[in-house]
Amino acid sequence: MSAVLGPGTAESAKGRSAADIYEVVDDVRLHRLQPTGTDLYPVPIVLVPSLLSKWYVFDLHPARTMAGFLRDHQYDVWIVDWGKPPRKRPTPSFETYVDDYLSAAIDDITGVTEVDRVSILGYSLGGVISTMFSALYPDRIRNLITLTTPIDFHRTGMTATWARYFPVNPFVDFWGNVPAWWMRAAVTSSSLPRVLKLWSTLGGDEDDPHRKEVLRAVRKWIGDGVPVAGEMYRTLVRDCYKHNMLIRQTLPIGGRTVELSDIEAALLTITASDDHLCPPQSSQALNRAVATEDETAIMVPGTHLGAVIGPKAHHLLWTRIADWLEHRSGHHPADWYGEGAL
Repeated sequence: MSAVLGPGTAESAKGRSAADIYEVVDDVRLHRLQPTGTDLYPVPIVLVPSLLSKWYVFDLHPARTMAGFLRDHQYDVWIVDWGKPPRKRPTPSFETYVDDYLSAAIDDITGVTEVDRVSILGYSLGGVISTMFSALYPDRIRNLITLTTPIDFHRTGMTATWARYFPVNPFVDFWGNVPAWWMRAAVTSSSLPRVLKLWSTLGGDEDDPHRKEVLRAVRKWIGDGVPVAGEMYRTLVRDCYKHNMLIRQTLPIGGRTVELSDIEAALLTITASDDHLCPPQSSQALNRAVATEDETAIMVPGTHLGAVIGPKAHHLLWTRIADWLEHRSGHHPADWYGEGAL
């Protein structure tokens, strides 16, 4: 792994948090936010975005940055940047993302930080990848947080119904990687009223001084889509949405079966009350499947995206994540200087 940018200059110029950026493999990179202090929790937190959109949903704007919030609460924050999937066929599969990309990223993080296990937070389909990884590599994950992540795909409403009839095999055979414009149209057209409601609330109150800047950043992020790896998409539609193999613990990845009962990490499942893409009952199925006894499920107000970057996300969501991680990330930095620290 090699740093490809100096201390955060490019990121700061875009209005995002200062970060050191590392190459991993293919187009995958890691963004490590530069800490605001010297005393950090010893267990790093790895933020894993969806495969349908860019990584900076976690660091959208100085007024809307989950990554920056966690950094300011003394966590060592790393963000996975999937980049664009290679066009060469066969295109990347779930196996590629789990065994090659995410595995290499976590190897690099543990190598730099000199820890054995990390905390991982996966958003949407990034949560699916994180869940698969936690099941297949239980000794490398200390805490697993899934954020609006489908697990029981038959409980995803209209999307599950659509998947029964969608001809995914000829679609992927023709396109290879799924075009970004097609994914954006599919997601927004599934519930236009919710999209309009979301857009009207993301900027915050009319007197919010950051309102216009935030809406501009959201507009850019929504329009900044990426192609979706074709073979991964084939498995997602056919084996997950149609046959529900993940929750049934029969999904094959790289010659193995993803068994959710192998997950030993402490688990926090987060759902959004008005999420039509991933209804709460789809995500919460994970809590009943894992081996760990340290499992928690919470629901926050909002939509699939609004819960993450909405104007109230800092106290409805980010604070609860930081509080949950606090006693699961090693000693609080302030405790290192207490009695017996030396």
